[in-house]
Amino acid sequence: METRFQSFRPTDSSPSGEAGKRREERLPWPRPHPCLPPEQRWPARHSLGRTAAMGKAGGDETYFQRSSLFWVTVITVSFGYYTWMIFWPEAIPYQSLGPLGPFTQYLLEHHHTLVHSGYWLAWLIHVGESLYAIVLCKSKGITNSWTQLLWFLQTFLFGMASLYYLIDYRPRRHKQT
Repeated sequence: METRFQSFRPTDSSPSGEAGKRREERLPWPRPHPCLPPEQRWPARHSLGRTAAMGKAGGDETYFQRSSLFWVTVITVSFGYYTWMIFWPEAIPYQSLGPLGPFTQYLLEHHHTLVHSGYWLAWLIHVGESLYAIVLCKSKGITNSWTQLLWFLQTFLFGMASLYYLIDYRPRRHKQT
């Protein structure tokens, strides 16, 4: 059975003493995101009762989402093969790779400069995406330096497959009282 925690609970008293008005009392823990599986609901470095500056919940500064296994696998295999093409083209078994083998051989023989330039351009784009991830972390209130490093490294390695989760992230904003 799944338990849902509420970040706020209504009370009947108000700070100014006016009866009949309802106010919300802040509970000492943030509400877990309902779409996450139970094992990912709380940030790894979460401490109950701690709230960040500017009224954000305690988990916002440590928000991190791993890229999906599908994209991690596709990007790792693709970049691995591309790296193999660039640095060790003589070790590629072209005849054993089906249609990919002759295509790779054609690209290396006829478009060598373009293949090399594309490889380094892809890494340069990943560097730019990872620097943008740091800027996004700061603008979305992810201030924990280890979490920012995780976003930087994941985006450097997997590009948009990682950056998508950071762009899509909407931090909880609470009114200051």
